Amino acid sequence: MVDAACCGPPGPCPQCQHPAARIHSRYWRQVAGLPAGGRQMIVRLRVRRFFCDQIQCRRRTYVEQVAGLTEPRLRTSTPARSAMRTVAAELGGRPCQRLCTKLRIRGRRTALLGQLTARPVPTRAPRILGIDEFAFRKGRTYGTVLVDVESSRPVDVLPDRETSTVATWLHEHPGAEVICRDRLMAFTKAIRQAAPTRWRWQIAGTSSRTSRRPSRRPAAATVTASDGPPDQRPAHRWPHRILLF
Repeated sequence: MVDAACCGPPGPCPQCQHPAARIHSRYWRQVAGLPAGGRQMIVRLRVRRFFCDQIQCRRRTYVEQVAGLTEPRLRTSTPARSAMRTVAAELGGRPCQRLCTKLRIRGRRTALLGQLTARPVPTRAPRILGIDEFAFRKGRTYGTVLVDVESSRPVDVLPDRETSTVATWLHEHPGAEVICRDRLMAFTKAIRQAAPTRWRWQIAGTSSRTSRRPSRRPAAATVTASDGPPDQRPAHRWPHRILLF
C-alpha cells in the first residue's frame, strides 16, 4: 500500500477547461497499479474536489486527475490497464485471467475483455479491400468483416450481410481500388450500387485443390466492361474470386 496526496495548482475543468479557485472537499481514492517486487500494489491517493465557478458550465464540481496514473471513475492505473489490454489481446478470456493472477494484476475475465476497444474506422477504405461473411451464430445470425488485404488488418465489422448495409459502408468510405469478395450475391449487388461505372472483373481460381491438379479450363480470364454493363462475364462456373478495379 502506497499513500500519496495530490498537490500543486488545480487542473482545468474537464467540461469548460477553466481552472478552479476553490476547493470543495478532499477524499481518499484507491488505485490498483502494476505489481512491485512480486506483490500487488495499491496506491491510496488523497485527491481534491474543486468548484467550477463558471456560470455557463453545467458541471458544479470536479475531481483532479493525475496524468499517467488516474482517469475518471476508474480504479486501475493507466500503466496497469495498458498491461491488461496487451495480455487480453494476446490470450483473451480465461487464459488472460490466469496469467494476470500469476502476475499479481487484479482483474476478472469480463473486466479484462472490457479493456479491449475497437480501433477507429478510417474515413477512407484501404486500396485493396476484402469483404467476407462470418457467423455470429451459425445458421442464424451472420455479419460482414472488412479487411485491409495488404496489411492483413481488420477495418470494420458490420452487423449483418445485407446488400444495403455493405453498399452504405462503401459509399461512406471511398478509396477502394480493388475489392476481393466471395460468391455471395449480396456483396455483388452492393459493389454494383457503390461503383456502377468502374468495372474490371478478374476471375481467377482460388481453390488450392483446384490449382494443384491439371485442368483443361483456362487458368484465368479477364473481362473489361468499362463501356458496357457489368453482366458481360464468362459463363464458366469454377471456383473463383472476383476483384473489382
